[in-house]
Amino acid sequence: MSVQILDIVVYSHDGEKRVLSLKPGKVNIITGASQTGKSALSDIIDYCFGSGECHVAHGPLRLRVAWYGLRLQLASGEAFVARRCPPPRAQSSTDYFIATGRTVKVPEASELRATTNLEGATTTLTSWVGIRDNLHEPPTGQRRAALSATVRHAVALCLQQQDEIISKKHLFHGTSDNWAAQALKDALPYFLGAVDDDHVRKQGELRRLREQLRAVERRLAEIAALRGDGATKADALLAQARDAGLTQEVTPTWDGAVSALRAVLKTPLASVDATLPDGMEFSRLSTERAELLQAQRRILADIDSARAFSKDEKGFSHETKEQKARLATIGIFEGGEPGHTCPLCAQDLPTENAPPEVAALQGALTDVASRMESVARVEPHIENAISALEVRLQEVQQSLMRNRTQMEAVRSANTAVSEAHADSAKKAHVLGRVSLYLESMPDVPDTKDLEGQAESIRAKCKQLEEELSDERVQEQLASIASLLSEKLTKWARELGLEHSEYPMRLDLKKLTLVADTVDGAIPMSRIGSGENGVGFHLIAHLALHQWFVQRSRPVPHFIFFDQPSQVYFPADKDVDGSMGLVPDDDRHRVQQMFRLIFDAVQAVAPGLQVILIEHADLNEDWYRDAIVERWRGGKKLVPEDW
Repeated sequence: MSVQILDIVVYSHDGEKRVLSLKPGKVNIITGASQTGKSALSDIIDYCFGSGECHVAHGPLRLRVAWYGLRLQLASGEAFVARRCPPPRAQSSTDYFIATGRTVKVPEASELRATTNLEGATTTLTSWVGIRDNLHEPPTGQRRAALSATVRHAVALCLQQQDEIISKKHLFHGTSDNWAAQALKDALPYFLGAVDDDHVRKQGELRRLREQLRAVERRLAEIAALRGDGATKADALLAQARDAGLTQEVTPTWDGAVSALRAVLKTPLASVDATLPDGMEFSRLSTERAELLQAQRRILADIDSARAFSKDEKGFSHETKEQKARLATIGIFEGGEPGHTCPLCAQDLPTENAPPEVAALQGALTDVASRMESVARVEPHIENAISALEVRLQEVQQSLMRNRTQMEAVRSANTAVSEAHADSAKKAHVLGRVSLYLESMPDVPDTKDLEGQAESIRAKCKQLEEELSDERVQEQLASIASLLSEKLTKWARELGLEHSEYPMRLDLKKLTLVADTVDGAIPMSRIGSGENGVGFHLIAHLALHQWFVQRSRPVPHFIFFDQPSQVYFPADKDVDGSMGLVPDDDRHRVQQMFRLIFDAVQAVAPGLQVILIEHADLNEDWYRDAIVERWRGGKKLVPEDW
């Protein structure tokens, strides 16, 4: 059981207290005349639950009261929370008194003192309701801050004040304010259970994994940069070593080049001189360059030839299309006697001016069409051949760049030792450069483990991103809305609400009730009459709170309805609450409405408490048994003698 209200208490400046006791898990009715303080009860509840301002009307309820208090039934134990009434010119007070225990009595006025402030009380109330750490992060591109649901957002689902319960524009308490409405939209997925209770933990874990992944990727990038920067230099040194006769190793990889250089350092010079030719690397590279240049020229020539052929083919195709268009007019000869009748004027033609045979023209047309089809079939093959040649050209050009780098390195080495004619001096110079490079080269670890770690982290991130994705939350919300729709539709039909022959549903994005008709979705704001407005508020809140109770969601398990019968039984018709001046049809509708509330509470008893403020005093046993106080004949929330 989440939070329910056991007592509503007000304290006078003289130390007196007025206690309104309520029953948890039941319907509690406070009936009475106007101007007795009934509607102020919702403002007191809101104020004690951390409202930024005290909305209790100025008058006796503000001037004669020192503290407002609530005794609460918690999931385990009881609590008492009181908040100081603000001074006459102030909007609120931050002074709170809080007491908890297995059972808690309503304290005396002398015991009240400030034990915490508004922030501390809000945090405490949030924990009592069962709200865990949660965080709603707006979609990418939206600038509003991330939101953590608190008891303040939950209370918006529990209060229906007199002017709110008849509103067709706003379904929930306080949502006439756009900021409050957006905050409730952001918090609803958590309250409904579409967002897992471990959502924040998973979000934190996802952030940590992303930070780990960034660190691993940075390390991999650094190693890749070291290898990339060192690859050219290692290749150059290896080319110099080959030219000096220190090795014959040729390798395309950085790791292979480094291994070959390490092997060069370990090879004795005497052994090198006896087994390896020197001074041949530059010659080998020159030969390789000549071959590459020849291959490049050959490929370029092939590409030029292919493109020229493609150009000729396109020209031929153009000319052929024109010939075909001219020959296509052969159709005008059909139906006439070939060679004797003009196709334009139908005159007989002299024999000496006879035109070409129609059959010959048709044969020419067929021949042209056949040639065009052949060209069309050849064209894609030409393009594919050109693409393949361009890929080969790019490979040759990359080999040329690598060859040029190695030649420059060999030439540089030869220049550096040009004054030393002895082969041993040249070899010693190259060995010194290799040794310096290897000694100054940073330790580059094997990246296999890091790459495996990065892949594992990416997989975990992907799984968490799917679990936390907005699409998954929306799917859950749609499922919940569908489950609630069946109950909403059933209750709307029981109350005879307009458009109830169609399915009714909650639009959680717009915070309203919608009827899905054949003419499209009709929101609550476009459905007329106050009776419909009250009915929609009742069925929406009762359905939601039954869901909260059944799913053990962290929302206070009480609803405050302020005068739902006002559209049938306004205050000016109230004499003694008997509804004697109300027509029979309206009395029947009021009875149906109250019966629905009682049945909804009984269906999840003792999980839901309803506090019902009314003028009406029905002559029904089930209704009268639920009345906790009648405020008539001078009885009010704040006694006259205070």
